Amino acid sequence: MIANYHTHTPRCNHAEGAERDYIERALEAGFVELGFSDHTPYFFDKPDYYSTFRMRPEQLEDYVSTLLRLREEYKDRITLFIGLEAEYYPKLFPRLLDYIRQFPMDYLILGQHALYNETEGIFSPRPTEDERLLDQYQGQTMEALETGLFTYFAHPDLFQFTGDPKAYDRHVRAICRKAMDLSIPLEFNLLGYSEGKHYPDPAFWRIAGEEGCSVVLGSDAHSPKETWSPDLIAKAETLLAGFGIHPMERVTLRPIR
Repeated sequence: MIANYHTHTPRCNHAEGAERDYIERALEAGFVELGFSDHTPYFFDKPDYYSTFRMRPEQLEDYVSTLLRLREEYKDRITLFIGLEAEYYPKLFPRLLDYIRQFPMDYLILGQHALYNETEGIFSPRPTEDERLLDQYQGQTMEALETGLFTYFAHPDLFQFTGDPKAYDRHVRAICRKAMDLSIPLEFNLLGYSEGKHYPDPAFWRIAGEEGCSVVLGSDAHSPKETWSPDLIAKAETLLAGFGIHPMERVTLRPIR
């Protein structure tokens, strides 16, 4: 692992540590690239709704300007990229794109934390046996990938389906095939792995291996120490090797057109 593209900042309200501390940790690891992809702001159409796990729109300018200064300061030691982790909310996505295109943004990663447009309150990590919601997750994420705007799909196994394993296989296989067709990597999420969450899900990665998906390790760092853990990386690589998966060292960023 010589690069990480999934790094947060305190602006998302659930991370800690200065950007500089993440960079120094990446240098300690020997990384050649580090991408910041904090949770994107969003403009919701319900005036009384507040999304607590993302930066506010007015914080984006400081996020970008801070990272631009650090990119210049560290240019001879590491390559820094400025990105965002974004959900695909069909009704709200066009306005988000109009806003972030005002800034020098290098990439987006897809992290589908909720279905529909979030305000409906259907969150991906909540366990459900309802195949209709799994079908919605499949359709919404595949539509997101088809935009061509996402560099990779972060924690694609975030949706926690507890119903029929055959239904899960069918929907996940469709997502994996779409990612393969579009040459979009899937992220094995190291934070979820270290914390023993329901993801990474072995059932998902078995299917991803069978479909020949490209895979990248993502630190999903919410503190500087989480940027790099050699023991965790070794365990993840061993697990993935059992499914015939060998993670990519780097990814090619997709520009936000």
